[in-house]
This record gives sequence, C-alpha cells and structure tokens, in this order.
Amino acid sequence: MQYESSSCRYYIHEHSVTVVEGKDSIKHINRIITSNITEIKDLENCKSLICDANGKITDALDISSISGQLLILGVKENAEKTRELIVSGTHWNEDVKIMNGDGALKIISIFAKNQEKLSKALGIEISTMRNDFWIIENESYILKAQLKNDFQVNILIQADLIDSFIKTVEGNGAELCGEDNWNIHRVENGILSNEEYNRGFLPGELGLDEIVDLKKGCYPGQEIHARLESRGKLSKKIMRFRTDSKLDVGTYISNTGRKVRVTSSLGNQGFAVISVKENNELKLNDELLILTEEL
Repeated sequence: MQYESSSCRYYIHEHSVTVVEGKDSIKHINRIITSNITEIKDLENCKSLICDANGKITDALDISSISGQLLILGVKENAEKTRELIVSGTHWNEDVKIMNGDGALKIISIFAKNQEKLSKALGIEISTMRNDFWIIENESYILKAQLKNDFQVNILIQADLIDSFIKTVEGNGAELCGEDNWNIHRVENGILSNEEYNRGFLPGELGLDEIVDLKKGCYPGQEIHARLESRGKLSKKIMRFRTDSKLDVGTYISNTGRKVRVTSSLGNQGFAVISVKENNELKLNDELLILTEEL
C-alpha cells in the first residue's frame, strides 16, 4: 500500500503547544526531559521524552529555541498532564513563565518521494537545509526532516495564516493528505505517533535510546533507564511488520508463546513491539504469518 508516488502531499497535525520563557526556562525544562538541552541554539530543534517514575514514556516532545523562548510540541492527548508537570516542577525562586499555545500555532508536514517536487511546492530549495534547525521563510518556520524513504519538511505557522499558506502550496502542486495516507507515509518511514507513545513503553523498546542522556543528571525515570542499560536487559523492541492478511491493532501470541503488541496497523503492514528473542518471521495465534524488519 502506497500513496501516489508522483504526488506531493501536505498533512495538518494536531499537537499540544507550550511556550516557556524566562532566564531559567532551559534549566527548568532540562530537569523534566530525557535529553540534554542546556546547549540548545537559536532555531535548533531537539527531540526528547517525558517519562514516569517507572521509566515509561508519558509524552514525546519537539523542543525548539525561538527568539529567547522554548517552543514545546507534544502529543495532543497528553497536553494537560504534561503542562501540569511543567508547572508543578517550577521552583519558587526561578524565572520561568509557562504559556498555553494550543490552537495558536500549527504544524504542517509536506512530503514527497521526489525532492524536486517538494522544493517546487514550497518555492524554496530544501536540499541545502540542515535537519535540526528551522529556517524562517516569510511568516513561517521550516524544518527539514530526515526520513528513511521519503523527503519531508515541517512547517510551523500561525493558525490564522494556514489558509493563505495552503493556497500557495496547492497552487504549486501539493495535495491535501488524509489520515489514511499520512499513516501509510509514517509507517513506511518509521515515524512513531501517539499510538506508540501512549502505550506505556520504555524508550529503548521504541528505539529511542538516542534521545535519552543518562549522564545529564536526574529526570523522572532516569534511575530505571540507567539500571536497564547497566544490565543490558531490554526485552522488547519495535519492528515494522508486513503480512498478506489483515492484522488489527491489539495483542497477539506468537508461535513461541510470547506477546506481540501491534500498535499501528494499515491492515497488511504497521508497527509491532515484539520480544528481542523472536525471529523476523513468526506466526500469530497459530495461523497468521508476519515478517518483521527494523524501522
């Protein structure tokens, strides 16, 4: 299953948006998240996680430094809980101001199999853009994404400017992408979503060890993460699966007797968290054959 390879598509996301400012804002947020942002630069985008005391993911974040403020994008469903954590963790003598930006800013992803079509839709050359830094173009911010198969940029834009932006990119050949086509794109390119983040997994089980810095100091779940690393006992990993049959989201039992948790499914492909001891080919419920591969 694929979206039309000749097309350039755009998808409008629903994120939680939190803005944090004040001279102690970076230090404050750094205490809560798994990565280290103490050296974050202007217009830099950093990915991170929030975990609970058991080390399990409770939110996945994109944190950017823009004009002296931290812009934090998270999973929409987790907005209230994450914002409460940010507020409650503020020390009385710190200069930190936290603002709810939900609804004011939007993220639009534009993607294509062909880089030239993407550049044409945006009216700018994307091949020279850096992956982790926003560029300012007119009244929006543009960030290049590093994907396995496709080319993609993310646009940060004020909500009241979306209509004008869409008119421009559609005039340059981009087409609106529905939920189904977006899910095809994200599965093919290993893009995780709330379907994975909100199921109580450890970072390593979702292949997110690179945004966990055990040396930066304490954060919620750090002790558990450090213990797992020292013992080397991670027991599960996320994989992409393919099958000739229809497979729904849910928990299955493999032919080895181990659980297989399907988190995202397009029917015949998707993501599943399986035991690290499983082979790449396995049967579910004694009959359904699936093939798995690394994201």
